Amino acid sequence: MSDDGFSFEGLDDFKQQLTEVANEFPGTCEKHLRRVGNKMKKELKEASPDSGHDTKKKLNKSWKSEVQGYTGEDLQMNIWSNSPHFHLVDRGHVQKTKSGKVVGFVQGTHFLEKTAQHMESEVLPEEMEKLYKDISKKLGD
Repeated sequence: MSDDGFSFEGLDDFKQQLTEVANEFPGTCEKHLRRVGNKMKKELKEASPDSGHDTKKKLNKSWKSEVQGYTGEDLQMNIWSNSPHFHLVDRGHVQKTKSGKVVGFVQGTHFLEKTAQHMESEVLPEEMEKLYKDISKKLGD
């Protein structure tokens, strides 16, 4: 019992649990970040328009990803396309003749933005709930 009449039982156990959770937090975050990133990459592959032609740089097969960072604060997953025409399909482009005269405009499909909005509104909150449950489970709640 302390001088002011308060006694805390199990405080050392709780401190130890907090330390363990803090040490495991980056790994737990990375697991959930990879899960969300892989879902986004899969949805981007499905949402990528197909020209119907067999080309060397198919847009739906060009998506790559990589996790960077070591702590919970600076972890990030980068997703990119190796396809050289990705930005043209997504944002739109002008059509020109060989002489350089503009003859039309092809509207972009904006599938990257639509996929990102879907991930932010539906997939991310669900995964954040799973992360919270994992951390709560490790704390013994």
